[in-house]
Formats: sequence, structure tokens, C-alpha cells
Amino acid sequence: MNAVRAELRKLLTLPSLRLTALLTWAGTLLLGYAYRHAESRGEPVGGGDSALAPLGYAQAGFLVLGVLAAASEYQAGGQIRSTLLAMPRRWPLHAAKAVTLALVTLPVAAATAATSTLSAGGFGWTPAATGYLTLTTLLGAAVATLVRRAVPAVVLLFALYFVAGPLLRARYDASAGYLPDTAALDPSGGATATIVWTLAALALAALGFHRRDA
Repeated sequence: MNAVRAELRKLLTLPSLRLTALLTWAGTLLLGYAYRHAESRGEPVGGGDSALAPLGYAQAGFLVLGVLAAASEYQAGGQIRSTLLAMPRRWPLHAAKAVTLALVTLPVAAATAATSTLSAGGFGWTPAATGYLTLTTLLGAAVATLVRRAVPAVVLLFALYFVAGPLLRARYDASAGYLPDTAALDPSGGATATIVWTLAALALAALGFHRRDA
């Protein structure tokens, strides 16, 4: 519990996280308005459910949120060394980091999901969208823990979510159920893949965090 409280204080004092959360929510609000305006004119933008459409872009902010939360400790100054001195048991520390990030992300994800889904009459999607965005943040943090640098982690994640994923779905329909971002478009069809990808990434990050030097 002490580790969770310490990590919570650490995350809440990072200005970059607050700014990312605010910009992501504001961007979702603007996108939701744009989609509704286009539909009211009989010009739907893109495919799929309009309540979920903004989330395809909002997930970028949550990936960045996870990356910044994890990579910040490996920046100049090496705060991770101080953290390990205070709590040298790495497995519990890694678990505390994941739990804390989920707690911090959950209200931001809920607000963002509600902004997208409720305004479009998609109340039923709000809990699923909240869970998806929270898992996306944890996956981003896991990748950043493995890479230890923010920019390469963001590039890698964006390439997977916004280049490789759409290309694979366009060419091979069957691949959709195995990609981590499918749930942003179809929660019922992509939830399992998102959960599996996130758990696998967290497990690999925990293993790397345990074995590698700070």
C-alpha cells in the first residue's frame, strides 16, 4: 500500500500527464462534435458506430499517457534508482506501478469515453470504452518500461496501432480479432485481444524490469 501511495504522488505531480489527459479529453470532445455535425448533414465520417469513432483517435493520447508515466523515471536524473533504493523488491514495485497507473487513468478514461459515447447516444458502450482506454494506457506503459525511452516507445506503438493494424484489417479480415486496437472500433469483437495483449506486455515488462539493471 505504501508503494501505491508513493507511485500515486509521483504520477499526480507530473505536469506532462495532466496536459496529455486534458488535451486528449478536449480532442475527443471536438471530434465528437465534428462527427455529430457531419451526420446531421447526412455526411457520416468514416465507418462503424459514431459513438466509438472518436476513440480511434483518442487512444493515441492514452498510449502517450502510459508511455510518459513509465518512461519518466528513466529520463535524465534516473529517478528509477531512487525508487529502487526505497523499494528494492521489483515484482511488488512493478505491480504497484501498474495498479497506480490504472487508478489514475480510470477517471480520465471514463470522462473521455463518456464524452464520445453519451453525446452520440451510445451509453451502452461507455463501460467497455472506459476499460479499453485504461488497458491501452497500461499497454503503453509496459512497452515504455521495456524500451525505457519515450520517443521510441511512442513511435513503436503508433506504428502498431495506426499503420500495421489498419493495414492488416484491410487486407486480412480475420486478423481483426487478434489486434489490440480492434476493440476501439468493435468492443464486443476485440475485447479479448486487448486483454491478452495488455497482460502479455505487462508480463514481459515485469520480467525485463526484474532482470535488467536500473
